[in-house]
Amino acid sequence: MKTIIVFSLTFMALISGIKFDFGTNHNSQNWRVVNDGVMGGLSKSETNLTQNTLIFKGKTSLENSGGFASLRTAFNPGKLKGSKTITIRFKSNSINRTFGISLKDKERFYMPYFKHEFSPKNTNWQTLTVNLEDFKPYRMSETYNAKMPLSYLDNVFALVLIISDKKQGYFDIELDYISFN
Repeated sequence: MKTIIVFSLTFMALISGIKFDFGTNHNSQNWRVVNDGVMGGLSKSETNLTQNTLIFKGKTSLENSGGFASLRTAFNPGKLKGSKTITIRFKSNSINRTFGISLKDKERFYMPYFKHEFSPKNTNWQTLTVNLEDFKPYRMSETYNAKMPLSYLDNVFALVLIISDKKQGYFDIELDYISFN
């Protein structure tokens, strides 16, 4: 009986979800920075790979209608099919800032997408698990009242970690892993 349970759990892990583990597997080569400079803003950010983590840090600026910095990766659509939760393990000195995790199924920035916002509670390592159904729809940074249907995950091809909290100044976040289950 124990063998059947282990086999079932292993099989379920193989058919759904994706994990970006910056320590063990160094899944950082496909991540890229996109700042508000693409629209005329002046925010700056960068990534640094440590032995066990990926650090995303910079400074957001509200000048020239700016105010965001993001870290993005793309993957084949369908990788998140069947996922129910996202878990992120991180630490940050930016306890007065709000980060977002966005899921994109379209290339155009003005098309609706789903996002979950979070703020670090302290500067220690934290693990945040969120039901994917609790992601809220956004369009052009404005939210409206609805929940994400899990069928949306069938076409998601991009994951974005973004800071766009309408504050200027320094930010940092250190990532251990991001996992979909």
